[in-house]
Amino acid sequence: MIRPHINRAGSGRIYLARTGLSHQSRNVSRSIHWLGVMAFLLLAAPKLRIMIGPAPLYVIDVLIAYLLLSSKRMPAVKWGSSNTPLPTLVYFYLILVWLGELRGLATYGAVLESVYIAGEFSLAVSLFFTIPRLVSDAEATAVVLKGIVAGLIFTSIATIMYSLSPTRPWVVKILFSHDFLVPYAEKMAQHLLFGPSAKDALRGNSLIGTSTITTGFLGTMWVFTFLAAKWPGIDGKWQAMAHIAAIATPIAMLMTYGRAAWLTVFVLGAMSFIFGFAKSRRYAIILVIGLTIVAFRIGWQSELFMVDRVIFKTQLAIENPYEEESFGQRLLSFTQPFSHLLEHPVWLITGAGRVGQKLSQRGNISVRLLDQAGLSKHSGFGMAYYCYGLLAAITHTLIMLSGLRLILRRLQGAVPKGSQLYKITWQAFLMAWVGLLFWWLPGHAMIGEARGVILFFFFYGLMMACDRMQLDQASEVVR
Repeated sequence: MIRPHINRAGSGRIYLARTGLSHQSRNVSRSIHWLGVMAFLLLAAPKLRIMIGPAPLYVIDVLIAYLLLSSKRMPAVKWGSSNTPLPTLVYFYLILVWLGELRGLATYGAVLESVYIAGEFSLAVSLFFTIPRLVSDAEATAVVLKGIVAGLIFTSIATIMYSLSPTRPWVVKILFSHDFLVPYAEKMAQHLLFGPSAKDALRGNSLIGTSTITTGFLGTMWVFTFLAAKWPGIDGKWQAMAHIAAIATPIAMLMTYGRAAWLTVFVLGAMSFIFGFAKSRRYAIILVIGLTIVAFRIGWQSELFMVDRVIFKTQLAIENPYEEESFGQRLLSFTQPFSHLLEHPVWLITGAGRVGQKLSQRGNISVRLLDQAGLSKHSGFGMAYYCYGLLAAITHTLIMLSGLRLILRRLQGAVPKGSQLYKITWQAFLMAWVGLLFWWLPGHAMIGEARGVILFFFFYGLMMACDRMQLDQASEVVR
């Protein structure tokens, strides 16, 4: 068992003391380090792949499969009564996913693609059950947090450089010109370097994807930089990297120039300031001072920035929410499924599958007609309905709410003896959940894109692992 202890010098940082009973086997230790690599890859380059004929083999899928097999050597997780609803809901959701993909297979006849998508999705969901088996102590958690910090720094730098015209050629040539990192990289690079907007500011993208999905990843994982700065076993250069990531991540989010991104930064920044853990107030002050200096020296109206886009879109959404196309589609994604269901009752239990969504994106007219073209999918709820039906959309919503319920129960309960990290851990998960919510409301990638599904269940798997670890630690102290 590895227990955290307070440094006797009174610095407030927590250090590890190893006991003989906690020594991990070499295989388990190797698996945990590969989990850290997976966390980095998820936040840095989740589309890294090798083409085997026409089919892509994603490196992150290989890592998840390896972790799944490795976790089978570990004891099964015994879920407590307070968190039992979550694994039950996840199992039920997975069944609805398979049912949706089976319908998609029968409807469209794309056998290989349907099987591929179902397998990819199943691997992503498996993280919910795999991570709690592998992450059983503070040392293992430190490895995962290091992967998160490194991934956030990488993507934050790429996003910032992509949004600025002077630095865009560098990041395009280094990252966005390679097909194994970005699909259709050559066409994209030519447009960015020689297109009409080559000298203008752009919304920050990354190897994760577009600005919207990049914001979702950064907003969900940002708060773990605060936790990493306080976590036992993370010091020296890694602690410095955690500080850098804590400041760079919100800047990158702001430079995606999305309304949800700016709202996320504001809300999470306010929450971190209130909680005040891991020097977050210092980060907030540095960020505000830095942005103020930029505003006075360069000016928000500079062609380097797109602040006017956020202001204009926000004003339009407030004045005419349903007439502003992107905002109106997001509102409809929460109401349209119910009216659609009245005419198509089969969508109660199954949707078109992700294969239907993929084929529709490629402009397949017959698929669009079968899928009832025009459905609004710009939210987690809307995309879950489109792919898997109303029961799946409700179940996905219940998974979200059950996660919040568990977090609030832990924050409201008494702090177990011997668990100094208990409070800040659950404060971090609350903030991360809010970041996830601000992505779930306007974005559909956590349902419609494999990397989004991976992040969703990575977050919940890590939360369940920390819950199990801290409860086990408290029981050990009592004994």
